[in-house]
Amino acid sequence: MPKDKEEENESYLQKFTVAVFGDAGVGKTSLINRLVGLQFNTEHQPTVEDFHVKHLAYKNKTCELQIIDTSGTYEFPAMRRVNMDKSDAIILVYSLDRPESFIKLERYFNEIHESNAATITEKPVVVISNKSDLSDFVQPKFKDKRGLNISVGMHLESRFGCHWFDASAKLNDNVEDTFYKVLEYLFNNTCPKLLRNGRKKISDLIPRKMKTSR
Repeated sequence: MPKDKEEENESYLQKFTVAVFGDAGVGKTSLINRLVGLQFNTEHQPTVEDFHVKHLAYKNKTCELQIIDTSGTYEFPAMRRVNMDKSDAIILVYSLDRPESFIKLERYFNEIHESNAATITEKPVVVISNKSDLSDFVQPKFKDKRGLNISVGMHLESRFGCHWFDASAKLNDNVEDTFYKVLEYLFNNTCPKLLRNGRKKISDLIPRKMKTSR
């Protein structure tokens, strides 16, 4: 292939690294598998770390997402930091049937702030609430400064400046839309800065635990 043609193709293909973090069993691998066209597996298989590639068309460009599927079962703080530092965007996942996985988001946000400070970047962050197909579980409740009830999406946007998606890997619902939102942030540089000053702990802001509705 002529050199000028190679350079044209290289400029046409936009490559981004996206790291996916979350507690064990929340469905990180299942979400990624759905995105890349693999079958949904009902059995949970712990991930140490895996790597996937997905090409998406966005604004007349072909984008290559290099997706890092991180471990939620095994704690590797040093490796987690490396993945945060080298990523262009981050996806955090929690699931409705694991309330503790939502509480754990706070730690990830703290580590993302540290990574941003060290690499002098402001990475887009998108939060996925997985397993929306589980109708017996409800989202955590929050109140604003006026004492009015607000949704979990509004809470995360106002407190941390990130976008929130309700998704189901099992039903393949809203999965691809999440990654297109990441591309929108990366191309348009529209992600709001993650908020830090004056924010409270997530655990302090939840008036009651998630519970099954009867």
